[in-house]
Amino acid sequence: MVNNKRLGLLAGFLISLLLFMVAFGAISVQAQESDLTPVATEPAPADPTPAPTPIPTLSPPEINLDAAADSIDFSLQRLVELVIAIVVVVLAAVYGARLIIWLLRKLTRRTKTDIDQILLEAVKPQIGWLIAAIGFQIITSRLDFIEGAAKTILENTYFILYLLVIVASAWRVGDAAVDWYVEQKKAQLNENLVKQIFPLLKRLSHFFLVIVFIAVLASHFGINVLAISAALGLGGFAIALAAQNTISNIIAGLVIMFDAPFKIGDRIEVTGVDTWGDVVAIGIRSTQVQTRDNRLIIVPNSVIVDSTVVNYSRPDNTYRLQSDIGIGSGVDISKVQGLIREAVRQLDGILPDKPVDVWFTEFGDSSNTMRVRWWVSSYAEKRRSTDSVNAAIQELANREGIDMPYPTYSLDNKVILSEEEVQRIAKVLKELN
Repeated sequence: MVNNKRLGLLAGFLISLLLFMVAFGAISVQAQESDLTPVATEPAPADPTPAPTPIPTLSPPEINLDAAADSIDFSLQRLVELVIAIVVVVLAAVYGARLIIWLLRKLTRRTKTDIDQILLEAVKPQIGWLIAAIGFQIITSRLDFIEGAAKTILENTYFILYLLVIVASAWRVGDAAVDWYVEQKKAQLNENLVKQIFPLLKRLSHFFLVIVFIAVLASHFGINVLAISAALGLGGFAIALAAQNTISNIIAGLVIMFDAPFKIGDRIEVTGVDTWGDVVAIGIRSTQVQTRDNRLIIVPNSVIVDSTVVNYSRPDNTYRLQSDIGIGSGVDISKVQGLIREAVRQLDGILPDKPVDVWFTEFGDSSNTMRVRWWVSSYAEKRRSTDSVNAAIQELANREGIDMPYPTYSLDNKVILSEEEVQRIAKVLKELN
């Protein structure tokens, strides 16, 4: 079945090519006969006054549609030739495009990567249009009854068609390349990068292709593109100055998405704005952080880039907590450390595969400081776990009679007065009575 399909495709292309050669030969013979037909001409009268030299301008060419219609001299034979040429070009475009695509597929399947196959599928529709445009241009260039304004219209039409084919191909190739890259690196890329940045890159490339298309088209028709570009450049500079803060946030958003210091769901602390919470959204201009008291804080991306960000979710969710307690100087340090370590290990939520440390860290004025460290499965357990550990240590101290003194202060004020000052105060008191 596959071989029959290939043979039919090849046969159709060869028949189309044969018909194209026959039609092209007939049109060429007709054009040569028209060129050999003598045309009587009258000599132009001599004019002693030299004609002024024309000054070239950049104004668009004026095309008179009435003159274009009058410049096409139709007859039945020429109409038949034109119809045959159109049919032949359509057949050649269909079968020729299929044959070229089939050959290119054979070549791309031999490579180790699949990007060439994806790009080929992207430009497949434009191959047929390109073959059709070339065929029509070759045929119409040999038709002697098309001349003058009609020929100019056809030449401009072919130029626009070629330009559209190139722009459309670049459009589809760019989109296919971006999609292929995202699919290949999807596991390594940031989710926000995939959802926001790459679609933005696609839109920017589309905008660039549209600008190039308009510029080339305007230049072809004699419109001064440099003046328009200068005006657009000044306008863009003014807009950039007016929106420099917004542009700064957008650039910072791109940096955050490419650098990926955090992702949605991570708990972060931004020192520049003294806030912390869970990341709920990462946008082009700002990042949204939800605090533990259910408040949503909108932080500009430029502030995040210029600040120190602490990510409590990296490299994983496990989190170490600590608490300082005071122990009396007369207790057995080793015994107290063992009791505290065992009491903390028995609590729910404490990771059993992580160490529980009890360190004697400091001699205090009224007590000795011990630091207790333990691990939990998530940063979200910080407050609950700290409460459980502190309560367990207090119960242990009450049960075992461990002295946990706290600082006490005595205020002793003594006023020293001379005998003369005492007599003066006594005199004042007597007068008051």
